[in-house]
Amino acid sequence: MLRAPPSGSSVTVLQQPRFTKFFVGVFRNVAEANSEEKSAKSNLDFDTSQRIWAFVYESKQVVISTGRAITRAVMGSTMSSSSSSEAEDVEPVADRLAHLLDQKPCRMSDMLKVIAILGESSPEDKLHLYQVGILKKICALIKECSNLESNKSREGSGSSENKRKRNASNQRKNSAANERGIGYGRGSTKSRWDIERTVEERIAQEEHLMWLLCAMTTFLWGDSLKLSDSDVIRLDATNQPHLIQEIVDEIAHSSVLPLMEYHFNNDSVFDISQHMDFYQALMELATGLAYIPGFVPYLVTPKDPESKSIAKELIPRFRETMNTYPSSVRGQVSPDFTLMDFIRRINDLSEILIECARRFEKSLPPEKRIKTAVLRKRSGSAEKAMMVFRTLENLPTFSTDALNSNINLDSIYAEILREYQIQTHKLLNEAGKPIYGFTFKKELRNANPFSASLRERTKRIAKELASMQNSLPLNASNSIFLCLDETRCDLVKVLISGPDDTPYQNGLFEFDVFFPTGYPQSPPKCSFLTTGGGNVRFNPNLYNDGKICLSILGTWEGRPEEKWNPFCSLLQVLISIQGLIFVKHPYFNEPGFEKFQSTSKGEEYSRKYNLHIENATLAYAIYDQYRECPPYFKHIIKRHFWLKRHAVIQQAEKWLQNVSLEISANGKDVMDSDSSLVEGMFPQPGLQRQKVRKLVEEFRNMKNPLLPHEPDF
Repeated sequence: MLRAPPSGSSVTVLQQPRFTKFFVGVFRNVAEANSEEKSAKSNLDFDTSQRIWAFVYESKQVVISTGRAITRAVMGSTMSSSSSSEAEDVEPVADRLAHLLDQKPCRMSDMLKVIAILGESSPEDKLHLYQVGILKKICALIKECSNLESNKSREGSGSSENKRKRNASNQRKNSAANERGIGYGRGSTKSRWDIERTVEERIAQEEHLMWLLCAMTTFLWGDSLKLSDSDVIRLDATNQPHLIQEIVDEIAHSSVLPLMEYHFNNDSVFDISQHMDFYQALMELATGLAYIPGFVPYLVTPKDPESKSIAKELIPRFRETMNTYPSSVRGQVSPDFTLMDFIRRINDLSEILIECARRFEKSLPPEKRIKTAVLRKRSGSAEKAMMVFRTLENLPTFSTDALNSNINLDSIYAEILREYQIQTHKLLNEAGKPIYGFTFKKELRNANPFSASLRERTKRIAKELASMQNSLPLNASNSIFLCLDETRCDLVKVLISGPDDTPYQNGLFEFDVFFPTGYPQSPPKCSFLTTGGGNVRFNPNLYNDGKICLSILGTWEGRPEEKWNPFCSLLQVLISIQGLIFVKHPYFNEPGFEKFQSTSKGEEYSRKYNLHIENATLAYAIYDQYRECPPYFKHIIKRHFWLKRHAVIQQAEKWLQNVSLEISANGKDVMDSDSSLVEGMFPQPGLQRQKVRKLVEEFRNMKNPLLPHEPDF
């Protein structure tokens, strides 16, 4: 992705070694074959070493010229040109292209030959190649490699009867899943699933797809498409007589547009950074198609009401996503220069594509122009937040009735708290020691994130954190917030909100996270902090000493595919905690207890256990968090509980009512339990009920944290 380095500079090649090894061997053979005839060197038309570097760090244009050089050296000249005195018949060339494209498995050398032949073909030759089905074959192979057929079959709407059958099937599956329980491993832990083989197969498939995209771009424009030039007026499709409407329609009705729509929806910087070659090839093809006036409407107009405009929505958002990376690592770590160069390339290409779309829309009457949603901004608007808060302040109650009103709690919650979802705070003092305490102090002291040996680890962490700005859940029901140290990105404080319709609802649960020196080969270290001073075990998988029992963390035996591997991320860990631990019936998370599920005995145990967890949530994850919130999460905690104050009051009153009914029915306090899961949780049940009543009183009198009379939290 990076441009060729200046002579004498030392640059580390980050691409896959087999690419460079292949080209070194090819160019050595070419040089030896032509050593006796100096004039033959002009056929290569480039310096060998510079071209090797250029291929590693550039994309389509170098692929074309490199492939042409290999083709001439290995196969001889294959295509006619305007300067050739002896024109070759194009039929054998079409057969050769078809043969190369049909090779299984796909080889890079074959695809380079395909690209070279297409790059040297004249517009007339390309028109003939289209007529004999070469473009159709490329489109079919793109569809095969992109795996879009299965997605399309799932999206195929079918009849209402088919929908009814699918819903019934899903209900049966969900019922079966409930009977097995949630949150712990099932089945054999001796699976033969080979992650390395799976990843290698996916990489090979992605490389094949990338070469096919390059081949299509070359078929359209050959060498005339200079993507480094941002002047969109320079190219004129009328000078390419092979770009007829039939070719436009062929591509428009292939899987190319669905492929773009799917991948440009990706908002993970980390994931994109693992596939930069593919995304650059895809963006270059999109830009090449944007140069064709007849194709621009397909890029601008969504294919259906549920789709989004590629040129007006997906590409701008994709560019915005990538541009979050430089700001996210500024001041903490040296950026990944390969990724930075890729981002610059994406900015250049997207500007061309967007400008082509603008010119197309200017030619349309205003009523026919495509209206798209405004891009979401990461920074919240203070005035809008104040208006929203005042609107909610005037509501007599904000619970179920509010959800059914015109006010959407999820959108308001996101607007108010978005700017705090990933924030930095001074968590370490000048001596590098934690100010507010940290579970992994020893590991923190022994790891220097700026050392050369940990450079790749730090870059990996930075990419993951940049991706989380778009990937973390943020709504009134469940959200995840991160706070990083101002100088170190490997120290993270995490706050997870309890999902609705669980005994954890409305609570805020804090975690310490540290990336060990072996990351990503080793999983991140995580510790649970909301334990009521070590008294509360909130879940069979959350211990009162902070231990988290989860297979992805290596603290619980699970199937191989459930365990950590270098392709996992912190985001997966956090989502696993929220989705597998903070569940509706946590009692059945205890191994062996699933046998009681769907039995009267099990349901009774689960109900009583939930009463304990609901009390712990109210006492420690809500009341104590509100009263003793740590400074680094103070903005979030105050706003979260103010927005959900009425729901918390209803939750507390319902719990008090259920406990009273339980005491009346059984003649003893429900909090008196001999279960090992709640042993020692509430030594004085009466004081706990008093604490919940105090919570209700304080939440009734809670003041808006953004109004002028309230100090700025």
